Amino acid sequence: MGMRKIIPSNSVGFRKAFSSSSSAVPGKLSHSNSKSFVPNLHSLHQFLTQQRKSGAITLDEALHFFEYMIRMLPPPPVSSFNHLLGALAKMQHHDHVISFFQRLNSVGVFPDIRTLNILLNCCCKMGLASDGFLVLGKILRGGYSPTSTTFNTLIKGLCMDDKIGEATRLFKNMSVFGCQPDVVTYGSIIDGLCKHEMVEKAKQLFSQMKSRGISPDVVVYTSLLQGCCFMGNLEEAKSLFIEMVDEGVQPNVVTFTVLIDGLCKQQRLQEANELLDLMFQRGRHPDTVTYNTLIDGLCKQGRMEEANRVIGLMIQRGKHPNTRTYNTLIDALCKCGRMEEANRIIGLMIQRGKHPDVVTYNTLIDALCKDGRLDKANKLLHLMIQRNEHPNMVTYNILINALCKQGRLEDADGLLDFIIQRGQHPNVVTYSTLIDALCKEGMMEEANRLLNFMTERGQHLDTVTYGTLVNAFCKEGRMEEANALFELMIQRGQLPNTVIYNTMIDGLCKNGQLEKASDLLKEMEESGCFPDVVTFNTFISFFCQKNETSKVVEFVLKMKQKNMSPDTTTLYIVLKLLSNLKDERRQELINELPTFPAREPPCG
Repeated sequence: MGMRKIIPSNSVGFRKAFSSSSSAVPGKLSHSNSKSFVPNLHSLHQFLTQQRKSGAITLDEALHFFEYMIRMLPPPPVSSFNHLLGALAKMQHHDHVISFFQRLNSVGVFPDIRTLNILLNCCCKMGLASDGFLVLGKILRGGYSPTSTTFNTLIKGLCMDDKIGEATRLFKNMSVFGCQPDVVTYGSIIDGLCKHEMVEKAKQLFSQMKSRGISPDVVVYTSLLQGCCFMGNLEEAKSLFIEMVDEGVQPNVVTFTVLIDGLCKQQRLQEANELLDLMFQRGRHPDTVTYNTLIDGLCKQGRMEEANRVIGLMIQRGKHPNTRTYNTLIDALCKCGRMEEANRIIGLMIQRGKHPDVVTYNTLIDALCKDGRLDKANKLLHLMIQRNEHPNMVTYNILINALCKQGRLEDADGLLDFIIQRGQHPNVVTYSTLIDALCKEGMMEEANRLLNFMTERGQHLDTVTYGTLVNAFCKEGRMEEANALFELMIQRGQLPNTVIYNTMIDGLCKNGQLEKASDLLKEMEESGCFPDVVTFNTFISFFCQKNETSKVVEFVLKMKQKNMSPDTTTLYIVLKLLSNLKDERRQELINELPTFPAREPPCG
């Protein structure tokens, strides 16, 4: 059966690899001529090794080679396939690696530990770390011992998939398989823990690795530095940086950038600038991310002149501002109301070959909306679409929020239809904004319809939106609907917060349903949601209106038992009650009420 030419005629590298025999460029592959390729297996293996290391092989060439190799009789050894799969993995063609792997068994080529490690790496890079356990099972069933590479790959993949619990368990069980964690393993797990704000656990592992004689490298130090900075422990991060240098581990550009970012977030810009100077002194050249970090910190402080100076330094040092650099400047100028300057920066950005992206447009649309220029914002939306820069839900939510604030609910509803017609999916923020606006306008039927429409489309309310609807129903005295929504919220796994409980209790009290309100208070405490001064004020106000002074005293005493101080509302309610009592009863009630410790007066 005829086949198209396996090796392209313009591929010099391919011709060189098989120059020892013209038969190496196949025309037809059949059982009769496949033996002629056996002498070239060595050349094939050498060529694939070279291509894997250099990364010079293209996807098309790799595909052709794979088809060629699986038709050879006998087929090349698995090591040759490993080089080809490794080259594909290096080029990020992970899906092709998985597809090729599935075909290997069918031609009698069985994977070894290296093949399976390549497959595992591809699964993890594709966000399929859970499938990595299936590969681990293949390794064990095949009689192979997992290597440190196996565990490092899987642990890193699990961390990338936000499965830090599984990664930690696997880390602890490595020794069961006769494998000990190395610096790469510790680096992956420490980085994962820090990114999940579990910095204390990361620090424990950092101490553990040092006690086991494993020296942390720049990756480990940088991960832990980032964790400390993220948690606001900047002094600890600086101490770690000093320790790192003292241990002879040279900080890289990422290390410096992480620390500069931490300093900027705490508004310690002078120190951030000094650290930038230290980078130059140590021969570390800041990259665009470093400069952008410092520029962002300066812009957030309104120090635009200094930000421009850093941009000048950046260009002078051979680093070109990217779209993010310009977006940072544009955002800062818009927030200062300097729209003309922001537009000038956009012009400069385009001149320098950088095109505005969705973030640029969102920044401008947001600024126009906040300035009340909604029609101009809408024109910018349509200009954005004309230029094939697709609006995202942030874009639409900015506009819907602005329209709702101006009471233009029909326009907001029209924009919702426009979003759906374009095949985009409104999110919980979109629906929450519209529902909130409808409730504020007393349009409860419309809000209910939108809630049902939202649910039909697979979107579920968040706590804030539930609270908005419950509050609106309670204000209208529609307690059955409020309670139904409250119960639905719990059924769907959304736990009511103190504000929502307070809203329900207030609504029930105002509707004379004291028993239900009391039951809800009990339920609130049992669920671990603690009542606050607003909760007690609701009950105290209700009993004051009913002149049930004993109940007023009971709830004020409960406040004291819970170490809760009355606020001005509490005092106003009680004073109002006292003013309506006769002198003798008033004095009795004053004697019954508890005293609270005096609060410190506010400073300044």
